[in-house]
Amino acid sequence: MPILLVFAVAALAALLVTPAIVRVVTAHGLYGHVRGDSPTRRVPRLGGIPVWLATSAGILAAVLGPGVNAVGAGPDRFFVGVLVAGSLMFAVGLLDDLYNLRPSAKLLAQCTAAVVAYACGFRIDGITFAGATLDTAALALPLTLLWIVGVTNAFNLIDGLDGLATGIGLVALCTTLTVALMLGNLEVAMACAALGGALLGFLRYNFRPARIFLGDSGSMFVGFMLAVLSVHGSTKSAAAVLVAVPVLVLALPIMDTLLAIVRRWLRGTPVFGADERHLHHRLLAVGVTHVRAVVLLYLMAAALAVFGVLLAFGPPSLVAAVALGGAAVSMVLLLAGIKVLGYYEFVEAGAVLHSGMRGIRQSIRDQIHARDVAQVLARAESMEHIEAILGDNAEGLGLLYATVCRESSPVGGRSVLPRTVAAGAWKLECPVELNYANADPYVLRVWTEAPDDLRLLTADRTARVLAAAVRGWLTGPRTPLPAPGGVSLGHLGPTPSGASA
Repeated sequence: MPILLVFAVAALAALLVTPAIVRVVTAHGLYGHVRGDSPTRRVPRLGGIPVWLATSAGILAAVLGPGVNAVGAGPDRFFVGVLVAGSLMFAVGLLDDLYNLRPSAKLLAQCTAAVVAYACGFRIDGITFAGATLDTAALALPLTLLWIVGVTNAFNLIDGLDGLATGIGLVALCTTLTVALMLGNLEVAMACAALGGALLGFLRYNFRPARIFLGDSGSMFVGFMLAVLSVHGSTKSAAAVLVAVPVLVLALPIMDTLLAIVRRWLRGTPVFGADERHLHHRLLAVGVTHVRAVVLLYLMAAALAVFGVLLAFGPPSLVAAVALGGAAVSMVLLLAGIKVLGYYEFVEAGAVLHSGMRGIRQSIRDQIHARDVAQVLARAESMEHIEAILGDNAEGLGLLYATVCRESSPVGGRSVLPRTVAAGAWKLECPVELNYANADPYVLRVWTEAPDDLRLLTADRTARVLAAAVRGWLTGPRTPLPAPGGVSLGHLGPTPSGASA
């Protein structure tokens, strides 16, 4: 079969070329830009060279081989297009390996390679899922660029353990090849065979202990090819792509990238910076051996890929069961993984969101009540009246105690609180007078329970609203205004039971 021939040529080329490249780059000291290598074990980072050469050999075998006519009309354009665009991405990665390009320059070059791929016919013109197709129209170019550049960088991030990215790439290529054959897309199947053979031959020297790493030249080239082939390989027609297949085939690097972006944002560190908290790093940190971590991630990638194929090609009843079951299992594994792997960024974020949702309604009620009390304070008759209004409404505002007094006054000490809550209560003081010439200005002194951060924040906002109202009373006209509708200027609690609303 032509596909087996292409695969064999690429695998043999990688097996022969890779050790030769290792000897040459080591002899000339071309290890690539060092990114945290151990000083006792320097490993070349130019594995993209043998992978690119072997893939090119496999594609050449596809073009010149006996099965090229079975591919259909215009196979040369497809193979030339994928190789030209992929070679451009490889060149960008190679320059980055040797000279450490700036992120902006690398991103611009990646976008250029993606535009070349788009011009060669690799584009997302439509999205098909569950039998329905959505035409992307004017969004075809930005969606294609986002997919290609996103997957390229996601695959680059997962290249952190010996053989990890190479094996994940093999799993994705096997799945894409299977889907392409099911849809009769032989040109994509042959391109997958070429890259898959190259990666299998390269894995012989990349698995632990690695003699050579993919580097950016290899990971960007492989990521780019996967992005292009996974989309083109799941095309049912010239204008549709099965969304489940490419997304789930590459779910592991995509998920790792999304997790990295969110946790860096939560930490307040640069989103596009580097760290050692990726999935493979965390597996090593909890005691999983290097080889077991790699194999575990291989199995996860394979399971997600099978899940994607079942969603895309299974009967409707099976699709529904797989989707619901897979979503439930994935959620459980995600939550368990966050805890076991020590991703406490998400644990803390979840705790804050949980407490926030629980108390947000009460917080809104307290703020509304504070605004009501502030309107009454503006019509107070005297400072004593203000103190009475605050005292009557403290409980309704979610406060233990509230008063206005001079800053030096002992009024409102902890002794005014019930003994059951006094020990854990927080005192807040807000300035009422902003005249710095007054040596002993008025302040609003409040006490509150603070079982969580949201409650303390609510009390602080309430105190600010009340302090502003008292300040307005001090600086405004002293003539009391009548309460609208005869409303009392005292307690503003809920309407008594049985009263008309």
